[in-house]
Amino acid sequence: MWLNGMIQEGLRHKLALFWSNHFVTNNYNVPSWNFQYYYLLHKNALGNFKQFVMDIGRTPNMLIYLDGAYSYAISPNENYARELMELFTMGVGNYTERDVEEVARSMTGWTIQNAYYDAATKSVVGEYLPKRVGEYVFRGAGNYGHDFGTKNVLGKTIPAATPKSGDLADATRIAHLEYQNLHDIIFSERKDAIAKFICKKLYKFYMYEFPPDEILNGLAQVFITSNWDIMAVLKTLFKSEHFYEEENMGLNIKSHIDTVIHYYRTASLKNGEDYFLFQIVNNARVRDPLNTKNLHPMDNIYFECSNLGQTLFNPVNVAGWPGYRSWLNEFTLVNRWRILRNQIDGQLTYPSTSTRYRDFLKEISNNSKDPEFIVRKLLEYFIPLPLSEDIILNAVDAFKSVVPLNYFIDGTWSLDYVDVPRQYTTVMKYIITLPESNLL
Repeated sequence: MWLNGMIQEGLRHKLALFWSNHFVTNNYNVPSWNFQYYYLLHKNALGNFKQFVMDIGRTPNMLIYLDGAYSYAISPNENYARELMELFTMGVGNYTERDVEEVARSMTGWTIQNAYYDAATKSVVGEYLPKRVGEYVFRGAGNYGHDFGTKNVLGKTIPAATPKSGDLADATRIAHLEYQNLHDIIFSERKDAIAKFICKKLYKFYMYEFPPDEILNGLAQVFITSNWDIMAVLKTLFKSEHFYEEENMGLNIKSHIDTVIHYYRTASLKNGEDYFLFQIVNNARVRDPLNTKNLHPMDNIYFECSNLGQTLFNPVNVAGWPGYRSWLNEFTLVNRWRILRNQIDGQLTYPSTSTRYRDFLKEISNNSKDPEFIVRKLLEYFIPLPLSEDIILNAVDAFKSVVPLNYFIDGTWSLDYVDVPRQYTTVMKYIITLPESNLL
């Protein structure tokens, strides 16, 4: 669902990938838990960031991953409290160790009822609760429940409260209010730090590792004045002249998932036409858009990218995949080529995709008969960066190598020629090895 969404729709699904690398958790193989996390990534991807933080903090995956499920009044666990401030909102240097301790006290009592993660077997033991989005389990008061005492966070006081004795509903109500109050304090007392921290990460994801101060400050101000509206920040960035300046093109490095998804999207491969199909009948593919045979071409992307170090639902650590130049090394680069070659060849085995490749070349070149013009248009389409003439001519040679050279001279060749799909795959295998193909 996630990978196919990135191919077919793009923006929200790719943002979900970004947020999964911001609000890092782990995959505990509990479908309802994973779906809650996935659902909230999509629901809040373009929404209110403050609400996003509040929602994600009590998801089962997060409560397990950062030990919130095991945080009690008698012994608060500081893992989530620390990452809430260091990685999820304001960044290092904007809080004290005392703040961590007080936030940890404020987060006590939220748990996963009758279930725990067994590290030895790497599985969840017990009943899988909560099962629905927005459903929480709260322990109430007492040593192994919530600490209802006074807290001091970032210079502000959260007053003590006393729930009615034995009344879990009243205790839960008060704890909900404290949870809201805690986030109100964080977002009011550190609004400048939060705005810059999040806007910097968004800028790095879409543009470059080192954002200019004036751009970052402008985006941060939009974030604050819009009351933490993520869409407002992205609209400002995407509509800016800065975003379209030529010198800002191709400064970022694709992740492994981006690399494969980019090929599917630029080649216009379609669900129900080019994948999720299961057999050849009389040299034609039988369509199966509902995937009744339960085959999953997206599995190949998932496992191949996982082998390179990018596994959906499982970033490398709580800080996430570091990105930028860390995506590339001797191992990952050559294996990116291998994965894309397999994708290109795999699609060629299906006659209707071969037709799509032919139609695609006709569309981008206006059905030209000039192989050099066609290849130049193909390079512009896949790599919108200036390329040297030597690279372009090498690509032209690769495209022409499949066909006798005299065919291009005597008028035998056109984009209707039988070997055009093979010409496409040959030149694409050259294009994917270009350093520029790794850039966004």
